[in-house]
Amino acid sequence: MNNGIQVSYPRTIYLKLNEACKACIETKIMNFMNSAKEPIQENFTYTLDVSYDDYSYNDYLSFVFYTSMYLGGAHPDNDIETVVYDIKKNKLVTIKDLVEEKHDLLQVLSKESRELLKKNDKILDNDMLLSGTKANYENFSNFAFTPMGLMLFFKNYQVAPYAAGSFKIVIPYECFSN
Repeated sequence: MNNGIQVSYPRTIYLKLNEACKACIETKIMNFMNSAKEPIQENFTYTLDVSYDDYSYNDYLSFVFYTSMYLGGAHPDNDIETVVYDIKKNKLVTIKDLVEEKHDLLQVLSKESRELLKKNDKILDNDMLLSGTKANYENFSNFAFTPMGLMLFFKNYQVAPYAAGSFKIVIPYECFSN
């Protein structure tokens, strides 16, 4: 059995952030290795590719990890995961942390994301859109702070069928100021 693994991830001057990024990558590699143990197709190469984008805004560093894992199925299994870090507070930031600071945040994210995503012609299933943008932690757990606003990431199958792909939108910070 052949396996191909290609991974890139950031290293910063912030120990907690480095540890979180490393843990994220190690989990992805371990999941891949466990899944690739059983041969589904003989003489076939299973692949894991992990890349990332980085964003910074004020005291926040945000890393977005894109994972593609292929184990011989109809298509790769794609995933998106973010790691967000507050430099000033020396701590990782989750959506739950943001909601503690702004209690109606999930409702704002739900409303604004629906409005933006409805404009995308790849969004054809309204039920998927409504479910994938419902005001809960899981739907908005992947985000990044950018100079333009809060960038939200929606995985495959979250708001549209796999063929439509994943989605990202930016909600301007002004939307959170009321």
